[in-house]
Amino acid sequence: MTIPIDPSDIPTVAVRELVLALKLLTSGRGALIPAHGPSELDIRRVEQAYWQVSRRDCRRKTAVLLRFRSLLEACEAPRLKAVMSSHGEVAVVPALAAAARMRLNAKWGFNPHKIARAIREAVSAIEPPTSLRDAHTAAARA
Repeated sequence: MTIPIDPSDIPTVAVRELVLALKLLTSGRGALIPAHGPSELDIRRVEQAYWQVSRRDCRRKTAVLLRFRSLLEACEAPRLKAVMSSHGEVAVVPALAAAARMRLNAKWGFNPHKIARAIREAVSAIEPPTSLRDAHTAAARA
């Protein structure tokens, strides 16, 4: 007997599970998250492939695919799209990490502002702020 998923509180998943879904979407075509967004046919292709490739139970696969679909929808929001494009591939892993652990209601989807904030925080921990970088460069020249 399979326990149904509560659509108002989708279970969290591992980041690597979302990475696998993303790899199935891109299938070596370059851009990690398409600029124009994937078509419904692309998403269904990923879902079919993921269902066959993953060895997880049905409940876990469903949670991963719901989170993945919701992340793709959130990436269409102007603010999140701007953050993703400004940081490029560096933003992909923090976006996937946020989508893996953030609370998700299947009806409403992810809050794009919270994902954008998670990306900015993760990127700022990796890259020093521009002013510090400029200060360091100036000190090195002196």
